[in-house]
Amino acid sequence: MEMNLNLKQEQKLILTQEMKVSMEILQMPVVCLSEFIEKERLTNDAIEVSYVGPSEPSGGGESFSYLEMATEKENFFDYLENQLSTFQIPAEIEQICRYILNNLDNRGYLIVSKENLIRELKIKREKLHKALEIIHTMDPVGVGAENVKECLKIQLRARNITSGYIYSIIDLFWEDLGYGKYAYIADKLKIREEDVLEALRVIRTLNPIPARGFLVEKDDKYVVPEGKIEINDGGLTVSLNQDAMPKIRINTNYPCNSSLEKRNLQRAMYLIKAVEKRYETLERILNILAAKQSRYFFEGRDNLKDLVLRDVARELDMHQSTVSRAIKDKYIHTPYGTISIKSLLKRNCKSIGIKKAIEDLIRNEDRESPVSDNDIRDAIAKECKMNISRRAIAKYREELGIPSSRERRIR
Repeated sequence: MEMNLNLKQEQKLILTQEMKVSMEILQMPVVCLSEFIEKERLTNDAIEVSYVGPSEPSGGGESFSYLEMATEKENFFDYLENQLSTFQIPAEIEQICRYILNNLDNRGYLIVSKENLIRELKIKREKLHKALEIIHTMDPVGVGAENVKECLKIQLRARNITSGYIYSIIDLFWEDLGYGKYAYIADKLKIREEDVLEALRVIRTLNPIPARGFLVEKDDKYVVPEGKIEINDGGLTVSLNQDAMPKIRINTNYPCNSSLEKRNLQRAMYLIKAVEKRYETLERILNILAAKQSRYFFEGRDNLKDLVLRDVARELDMHQSTVSRAIKDKYIHTPYGTISIKSLLKRNCKSIGIKKAIEDLIRNEDRESPVSDNDIRDAIAKECKMNISRRAIAKYREELGIPSSRERRIR
């Protein structure tokens, strides 16, 4: 009999109960957190809960309640339908417009080709063109486009930007722009590299996802904001909504004799610390977002700058997953109404170029043998000299609403 002794060194992340509670609470929207605390109170007598009313005014102003800001989530598609009902247009054109609105995806893009619309509706091309012209005047500008290029060009026309080369860059050199080939584009269009950079600056002020900031799902009807970002005395102030949930504290009369009572007391302390940590984390994130996106608040919705989770995490010295949990499914009240916190982030032009490359590769694939995420990664690395992980490719593909290669395969 032979005996071997093998030593193996491993690194494992062991989540303590306190860490698990903290992560769980960080991810909860304020309404879910309130419900969670109420359930904890019913099963743990070490917890005491109290309720407060609306915030009192300081200085004699009108009282303000965050609960009064609890607003019905504005569904993207209802928002468009309501606009359409105000237009004075022929009934037939209105019906075509409604059909188009019912064939938009969650980004606001048209998911049916124009040729298919003509066949399905049995209409002339001129009538479809008229209906699309009406759709393209609606807010948010860019809705009803077939792809990101058309979406951006609709927005440029709405701003009366007529410079020919910016349209040529979008139509002919979109991928090159995403990969930073500014000198190449300038050479091909016989313009200065500074002109290409100016076009890029303008393009970055556009919104490639018209539905950004709107509710596109059909789930919860109401939302309570986590707080508000408002303009005061020429600056931005962030305040959190602590009145939308009960206050939690330790029951000072709770006995601590049995092991169960000790566990309950420890659980209560975990909860209090986790809630405090949640507020601290969220406040830090919102302050960074307010500072980074100040032009958005002062100058309007079209002034959202490139900002991704990684940038926010680096600024706060936090892990990216922590920032993601902290803002997931959460909303903030702003001068433009209640919006999702995530809508204050905007991917840069490079990621848009990568997504376009993914769409092109999948559009031209053999459906009996579709390209995998690894194939896409290798193709982009070869053609564009960019190293992107397979996981990043999968994330971009999912954001585009494209299923996996296994699901796309025709059997």
